[in-house]
Parts: sequence; structure tokens; C-alpha cells
Amino acid sequence: MKLEFKTLIYSMINNLVIAVLKIIGGVIFGLGSLFADGMHTFSDFITDIVCLVGAKLSKKKPTKSHPYGFGKVEYLTNLFVGIVLLLLAIYIIVSSFFKEAVVPPISVLILLVLVFVLKAMAIFIMNKVGKKINSQLLVTSVQESKADLYSTIGVVIITILLQFSNTFPLFIHADIIGSILIGLIVLKTAISIIIDNSLLLIGEVEDNEEQIKKVEDLVREWKEVKDLSVTLIEYGSYYRLQLILELDSKLSLRQVTKIEEDIKKKIIRHRSLKVKYVSINVTNDLD
Repeated sequence: MKLEFKTLIYSMINNLVIAVLKIIGGVIFGLGSLFADGMHTFSDFITDIVCLVGAKLSKKKPTKSHPYGFGKVEYLTNLFVGIVLLLLAIYIIVSSFFKEAVVPPISVLILLVLVFVLKAMAIFIMNKVGKKINSQLLVTSVQESKADLYSTIGVVIITILLQFSNTFPLFIHADIIGSILIGLIVLKTAISIIIDNSLLLIGEVEDNEEQIKKVEDLVREWKEVKDLSVTLIEYGSYYRLQLILELDSKLSLRQVTKIEEDIKKKIIRHRSLKVKYVSINVTNDLD
């Protein structure tokens, strides 16, 4: 939790600095696409705050009414992020049609290179930490940040094209077109986040064959297990595991209970599996 929290704080500060630089730069240089890009980055700053709240709530201990914890709170906060981005995308696209075309000075490229480097560093750190601790919040932040990075590259291209607008008059419209494209990039990211987290919120089953095989290999260490069925359900940064075990019908009730308890303990203690809750059903005929 500490590592996730620190990474989100870093991302939040990074996004605020980049957003301020882009928005001020967009106003000073009269570059609409840069201003739109800054608004996109500022939305990342706002959603980072929401993610921090989500990370805190998702780590709450389980209660009687929520016996499997609050891991799915992450998906709710991510859905909020998606909706914010969706509204922002609509604003960027609509406002682009009312922007007056302006040719910015070539010096704006220095600012663009600076914000590009800052964003690339943040993406690298968040991606590395997100994979290490299996944080859905950081994974979502990486998706947003990549979209922001691509839009910055787009602004660089637009700035270069505008420098040749006197020779090629059509290039004067590059800023308007670029602003619309940035809006479409944000729109695509928003739709992706909304769809992915909606599926996870309703309890999407994990289809990671490698993860499932790890569980199967661990359970098969018990010779009494003749066959098994594994179902992993994501709950934010951890899993809920449903096991159906086929055991020898000659085993006593005490032996079956002991096997169940031992399997549960070993699975939960196995940190790489990230399983927090285990439900086991026993049968003598899995077919």
C-alpha cells in the first residue's frame, strides 16, 4: 500500500506540473491543441486524487455485509475516471471548432520536449510498480498517461506543420484538426476504461492460464485430490478463489476437513498467487 500510495502521489504532482506548463503555454503561444492537451493532463491530476481515495477504501478490512473485502472499489473509482475523460473528450472536440488558427513560435518545442520527458518518466515508474504489486489503479493511470503522451507528440507535429503554413496554406488548420484528434484519443481511452472496469465490477473471471495452473499445481500436491476445478475472480489487487475438489469417497469427514483447511492456508500464504479468499466444495465425482 505504501508503494502504491507514493507512486500515485508522484503521478499526481507530475501531472499537476505538466498540466500547468501546457495550459499556460497554450494561452501564451495561442496554441489550441496545447491548451487542450493541458486540460487532458489536468484531468489526470484530478483522477489521481480519486484513485488515492479508491486505493484507501479498497484496503478496508472485510465486514459481515462485505465478507470478501472492498477490492472492487478500485473499479468504481476507475469508472469515475473513465466518465471524467469522456466528458473532457466531448468538450475538447466541440471547442476545437471555435478556435482561431495561430502560428506559434518554434521555441514552443522546448516546452513540449520538457513535458514529454516528465510524462515518459512517470509512465515508466507507474508501469513498473503497477506490475510489481498488481495494482489495477496504477494500470489504469498508465493507460491515461500513454494517451496523454501520444497527444503531446501530436502537438509537436502540429507545431512543426504550422511553421510551414505560409508555404502550404492548408497547414494553418493543423491546430484545429490536432485538437479534435486529441479529443478522439481521450474519447477512445475513456471508452476502454469504462468497458474494462464495468466487466470487472460485475465479477469477470480471470482467464490467465498461468495463474490458474499455479493454483492447480499447488493443490495437486495433496495426493488425496483426484481432480479439481479452479475459478479465479478478480477483486481489485487480489483474487477470490472458488475450488471444486474431487476426493476419494473413502476419506472420513475429519480427513476432508483437514485437507480443506490445509489447502486454504497454503494458498492464502502463497503471496505470488494473490488469493485472499478461498471457497472449497468437495465431491466424489467432478464429472
